[in-house]
Amino acid sequence: MIKNNLFTGDFWKKHALEDLLPLWYEKVIDREYGGYYSNLSREWKPIKPWEKIPAMISRQVFSFSSAYLLSGDEKYLEAAREGVNFLLAHCWDQEYGGWYSSVSRDGQPLDSTKKTNTQLYANVGLTQYYFATGDREALSYVYKSLDIFKNQRHDRDFEGYYETLHRDLSVKDNAKNKHAHYGYVGSLLLNLWLYTKDPDVLALSKQLTDLSIERMFDKKAGWIRGYVNPLDRNWKPATRKEGDKVITHIGAQLTAALSFLRLYHQTGDKRYLEQGERLGELINEAVFKDGEVVWAEMVENEPPYTPIPQATIMWWVQIYGSFLQLQLYRLTGKKEFLEKFEICEKYYEKYFIDKDYGGVFEVLNLDGGQLSKGRGQNPWDGAFLGEGRKANPWHTSYHEIEHCMLNMLYLDLYVDNKPVVLHFKLDGSQENTRHYVSPVDDTSIHIQSVTIDDQEWNNFNSAECYITLPNRKDLKVEITLGSASTPAPANSCIAGS
Repeated sequence: MIKNNLFTGDFWKKHALEDLLPLWYEKVIDREYGGYYSNLSREWKPIKPWEKIPAMISRQVFSFSSAYLLSGDEKYLEAAREGVNFLLAHCWDQEYGGWYSSVSRDGQPLDSTKKTNTQLYANVGLTQYYFATGDREALSYVYKSLDIFKNQRHDRDFEGYYETLHRDLSVKDNAKNKHAHYGYVGSLLLNLWLYTKDPDVLALSKQLTDLSIERMFDKKAGWIRGYVNPLDRNWKPATRKEGDKVITHIGAQLTAALSFLRLYHQTGDKRYLEQGERLGELINEAVFKDGEVVWAEMVENEPPYTPIPQATIMWWVQIYGSFLQLQLYRLTGKKEFLEKFEICEKYYEKYFIDKDYGGVFEVLNLDGGQLSKGRGQNPWDGAFLGEGRKANPWHTSYHEIEHCMLNMLYLDLYVDNKPVVLHFKLDGSQENTRHYVSPVDDTSIHIQSVTIDDQEWNNFNSAECYITLPNRKDLKVEITLGSASTPAPANSCIAGS
């Protein structure tokens, strides 16, 4: 369990590889039917319902792929491939295209609607798997899904993108929400561009972000709408209230702020920086009180931003709150954001780590206590809450492993100015295969050294963060990344283009 310095990248790497991933590797894989269990009890036992959610499977693929990036342990690539195989064999609609919303334990379609959030997150893990392995088959499904998004989901009359399609890709729900706009950028497109440098991907990120700022921005309160305050087809907001108070979802605001700040790194467009910093400051004003923090998922949208009576603290909101502090520190250099990061992570260590059974609690009361058994479903999104479950259809290891990996990267690269090492297993059988290897948006982070099959390799572009692979398969690649101003490790070879 967490006992070391929360400010070191090494601590977060160990937390992922020693505290979290061994449990997930042992417990979540369905070795009888393939893929992963969707529901695990607090004690890590598989429980009903047995249906499988493609979005959940893919986010678990993200975790196992990230585990390989951090460790080089091939058992995690095998575990990731387990999920990839199940997704491609059972979860893609071969007739109409798109990901099913749910399938049976053995892979038979149960819910064939195509909701934006399920389509989005079903691509997240495949993108990370491609990053770790260069598997172009996995990447091809991401692009097939992206084509459906850009065409069948596009509202050509009023702009923006629809919420839900029928199985045949006709429109079922024409509302506009977070997931189809700034959420799509933050959860998928930013990483997809880092890993491919596809200009069409970057152009879509900018289009969706510009729409989000133009059409979803509440100029009076300063928040971004879209969840739990969706908009109709004409961009008219449907205001969610608690009693007579309008409310806002802090997690949605964090998603937007982080998306804006990361897109600034990728584009250099200061409009995104200004929006991200403004929203980040507003979020911090809402949740930090007298030196303490409560990341209530929903608050009244005007000062003093009081949490609504049934508000809880979600694990992913707490995690994204920490990411925000590190991003703001990187961009401003202000130590106050590191202080806020420490407050956030001490809270996470004290309350979210399950000291008895391992892993991370999904949701807590505002006082940091577990939800009582029988709470049932979250009234805002229908997700099951309570009982300390380790997995349900919207809770996998995804956010907690993302937490560890990004904290490691940001603390080492942004705070301590230390290099980091990542591991890849790549296929160079196509001549002059180029593979991008940095998961960090900041363009000041460069490749410092490369080894392939334990031999020094100098065919790489340091500034653009890609390597050109030798013409053979199953390449074991180790990359060292660091700031351009940080000396490279001894015996490294810094290459040009």
